Amino acid sequence: MARQKLHIDELYEVTGKILIEKGYAGFHFKLVSDQLNVSRSTIYEYFSNKDELIASLMVHLMDTIMAEYEGLEHVETPMQKLRHIFDSFMKYAHIHQILLFAPFVNGDASANVKKSMATLRQQHHTLNRMLTDVIENCKEVGSIRADVPSSLVASLLFQAIQIPKSRETSETDWNSLIFNVLLEGYGLPDGHNVATT
Repeated sequence: MARQKLHIDELYEVTGKILIEKGYAGFHFKLVSDQLNVSRSTIYEYFSNKDELIASLMVHLMDTIMAEYEGLEHVETPMQKLRHIFDSFMKYAHIHQILLFAPFVNGDASANVKKSMATLRQQHHTLNRMLTDVIENCKEVGSIRADVPSSLVASLLFQAIQIPKSRETSETDWNSLIFNVLLEGYGLPDGHNVATT
């Protein structure tokens, strides 16, 4: 027998899992209702269509990410701030995968969808501005090359979430390795040559 009540966090969790597994086109309320053991009418009490649910989920997930940066102004150096942001990108890689479906959401599906998508755009702008500011601060103190466009540094840091995690390396060590390679490169220091055979 189907439940009649559900918690919004349950709904968001299952929605996110289905989106990652099936994509936007493969997502529908029946999959959600089956996994939560509720009727579709119960889901309709919360959201009138899939775009409302997905857009609301995206705003919720972006709120989760943004909460990671509260108190960032108290972090000591620009490079430590940048590392904090990068670590949160890696920690919430699954969230970023869900946010990639934003272009598929029908912004005209309802007034609620339109409002959520406007909020999501504002959140994205705020996050991007904050990341760019930190990168610029790193350049000012000489931690990052000034000749590399900040937008390129930001894109590389963000795209790192697509790199598959190593099974042999701890998550912390793996994140440090990626961060260091992105900022320092993977060549040997000047004066060091790789032996050839």
